[in-house]
Amino acid sequence: MSDWLYLFIGFIVGAALGALGAWRFLRATPGAETAALNATLNELRSQAAAREAELKRELNEARTTAERQRDVATQAQTKLESAREFFAEQRRQIDEMDKKLRETFGALAAKALQNNNEQFVTLAGERLEPLREQLQRYEQNIKSLEKARQEAYGGLSERLASLDQRSEKLGNEAAQLVAALRQPGAKGKWGEITLRRIVELTGMLPHCDFEEQATTAGGQRPDLIVRLPNNRVIAIDSKVNTTSYLDAVAATDDAERKQHMEKYAATVRSTLKALAAKDYVAGIPGTLEFVVMFIPGEAFFSAALTQDPDLLIDGVDQKVILTSPSTLIALLLAVRHGWQQQQVAENAQRIADAGRELYDRLMTFVEHLEKIRRGLEIATDAYNKAVGSWSSRTLPSAAKLRELGAARADAPALDLSPLDTSLRPAPEPPEADTPSLA
Repeated sequence: MSDWLYLFIGFIVGAALGALGAWRFLRATPGAETAALNATLNELRSQAAAREAELKRELNEARTTAERQRDVATQAQTKLESAREFFAEQRRQIDEMDKKLRETFGALAAKALQNNNEQFVTLAGERLEPLREQLQRYEQNIKSLEKARQEAYGGLSERLASLDQRSEKLGNEAAQLVAALRQPGAKGKWGEITLRRIVELTGMLPHCDFEEQATTAGGQRPDLIVRLPNNRVIAIDSKVNTTSYLDAVAATDDAERKQHMEKYAATVRSTLKALAAKDYVAGIPGTLEFVVMFIPGEAFFSAALTQDPDLLIDGVDQKVILTSPSTLIALLLAVRHGWQQQQVAENAQRIADAGRELYDRLMTFVEHLEKIRRGLEIATDAYNKAVGSWSSRTLPSAAKLRELGAARADAPALDLSPLDTSLRPAPEPPEADTPSLA
C-alpha cells in the first residue's frame, strides 16, 4: 500500500512540474491565453497540494494501523510462544511421570510374578470380578435402555405419523365442511338434519310429538311443528347464514374480520325479522305460543350475540326465540316435561274417577249386605219362633208317643236349639264427601 502511495505522489509531483514547465514555456505568450494558463496552473497546484495533504493523512493513518496491528501480532506471538513452552514443559513432565509409572509398575509386576504368579492372577481375578460384573450390568442396562428407546421412538414415530394423517384428514374434512356450508342447499340440509337429531335426542317421536315440513293452511312451511299440552304448538325454523361468518374466520386482518362479523350479525337480525313477519298463527291449527329460530352451531350463535347483544330481547318482543343446539335441547326437554306433567294430571283424574266409581260400587254392596242382614234377622226370628213352638207343643206330644212305644228304639232325639248369634250391622257410609284426587 505504501509503494502505491509513493507512486501516486510522484505522479502528482511530476504533473505539477510539467505544468510549471509549460507555464514557463508559455510565459512569454501575451494576452488572455497567458492569464488562462496561469489560472489553470494555480488550480492544478491547489488540487495537487490538497491531494498531497490527503494522501499524507491516509499514509499516516495506514502507518498507525499497521503499527497497532504489528503490536497486536507481536503480543499474540509472545503469548503463543509462552503457551508452546508451557505445553512442552507439561508434555515433558507427563512423559517423565509415564516413564516412572511404567518402570514402577514393571518392577512391581516382575516382583509379584517372581513371588507368586498364580496368587497374583487369582487376586487380580478376584479384584476385577466385581468390576466385570458391574460392567456387564451396565452393558445390559444400556442394551435395555437402547431397546426401550428404539421401541419408544418407533411408537412415537407411528403416533406422529398417525397424528399427521389425522391432522391432514381433519383439515380436508374441515375444508369440505366449509365448502359445504357455503352452498345454500347443503347448509340448509345440514341445519335440518341437526334439528332432527336434537329433537330425537330429547325423546320426542315424529307424527306424535312433532311434525316435519308440514305445510300450513296459509302456505307456510316451517321445518318443525312441536305440539304442547292443551292444544298449543310452537314452530321451529332452522336458519344457516354462515357465509359472512366463514369469511370472518378466514380473514387475516382484524378490521376485515370485524367487518364480516358485523355483516353476519346484520344477516341474522334480518332473518329474524323475516321470520317474525311470517303468518304462522293463521296457518297452524292450535294456539301458537311462539316461533323458534334455530341456529345449528354454538359458535354461530355466540358470534351473532357478541356482535348484537339485543338480538334475544328483540326476538322475544316479536315472539321469535333465538336458540342454539344447547338452548333448543333445554327448551324441548321442558316441552317433554310439560307432556309428562299433563300425563300425570290425566292419570290422576282417571284415578279419581276410578275411586269415585269404586266408592259407588262399595256403597251398593253395603246396601246389599244390609238387606241380607235384615233377611237373616227375619229368618232367625222365624226359626227361633218355630223352635219355641216345637219345644212347647210338638215335642211333648212326641214324647208321649215314644213312651207308648210308637217310635223306633233307635230314633234320634228331636231336641232343637234356638239361634242366639247376633248379626253385626253393615258399615255406615262416611258422612263427609270423598275428596277428589284431581
